[in-house]
Amino acid sequence: MNLNKYLIGLVATVATSSVFASPLLNEGFNNISTLASSGWVMTNNSTGSVGGSADVANGLTNWFQGDTFPFGAAAGPGTSYIGANSLNTTFGGAISNWLITPEVALSNGEKLNFSLRLFGEGLKDTVEVYYSAHGASANVGSTTSSVGDFVRLQTYSSDTDTDWQNYSVSLSGLSGNTTGRFAFRYVNAAGEGNLIGIDSVSISAVPEPTSALMLLLGLGVVGLSRKKLRLLALAGLSASTLVATAAEPQTTGPNGLMSFPNARVAVQPELNGSATPTGNGMVAYKDAATGQLVGPSAEQAAELAAATVPASSAKFAAASARVKAGGRAAPLTTSRGGVGLALDESTDSYAVVHKDADGKLIESCVPGENVAQHLAHGHSLPAVQGEQQ
Repeated sequence: MNLNKYLIGLVATVATSSVFASPLLNEGFNNISTLASSGWVMTNNSTGSVGGSADVANGLTNWFQGDTFPFGAAAGPGTSYIGANSLNTTFGGAISNWLITPEVALSNGEKLNFSLRLFGEGLKDTVEVYYSAHGASANVGSTTSSVGDFVRLQTYSSDTDTDWQNYSVSLSGLSGNTTGRFAFRYVNAAGEGNLIGIDSVSISAVPEPTSALMLLLGLGVVGLSRKKLRLLALAGLSASTLVATAAEPQTTGPNGLMSFPNARVAVQPELNGSATPTGNGMVAYKDAATGQLVGPSAEQAAELAAATVPASSAKFAAASARVKAGGRAAPLTTSRGGVGLALDESTDSYAVVHKDADGKLIESCVPGENVAQHLAHGHSLPAVQGEQQ
């Protein structure tokens, strides 16, 4: 198999594929009496609240099951949302009523998605969105202004009816993956607040590309001529396995390549062995500041091109002589510390199989400049160290 042919396709597949995981949380509020058993927490710190719960005797409500009047749910049955109103506090009091999600895994890029309706109607309704990275803690303090372990992410406020609006809030700034909770806080100053509704709450992770795998493939691009093609096949197999576990392949395309949802697989055309080179091959550039292997920018490419100019440099002449004598292409160093390598014929590698006297097939990875001698004299010519089987 010509694995060079599939390299670009493998990289494109891994780079453009997402991990399709189930949502960390999905709540439609069909029956809010089950929320507590699912890990949700309701804490009412409004003025006049009793022990964080509703004081019905004094006309005080807490979070309640939605009603079709004055509006129905954003999705599903008309009552399938959770609501709060001005009766969260005694008349003229300040409102601070918390609806806290179960404990979930937290990571940068994670999104809290929800539908929100602020009824307003002349009285300002305000809902704040928070998160806590303190595991199972639901600590929000005990006053109308306290927030406890929680950090505010976003605020929504209106004194008119907004109708149902869909929102998505991203999490960022975490030092690493952890666990915690998200929270909604219905908060209004004394004398403010009318009615709000929350529906269709979900939490979904947005995974970042697998850095280690992308680095492996990046190194494979630069060091392709120095590594046995079987190793590249293993790297490709790892990439394919990652994608295959993320989503089932839908169809099989040309050359046996599988297609996946949200992924575009590109196949590199066959190389014409008789074509005349028109210049240097692929150029790999290691950025001195970030350490990343990238395609050079126009400025970096110009620096690398300048580094290949023969001029009268004895160092360049010696390097050129070594290449002509069968040595490897010399690395190019720019004035800013970047390192590049122009991949020419000296960096080619070939998989060669010989049959010895016992009939055993011996496979070797041979540098391009030695392949002719290797074919003529057999595997007695040393292959790349560590590559003979």
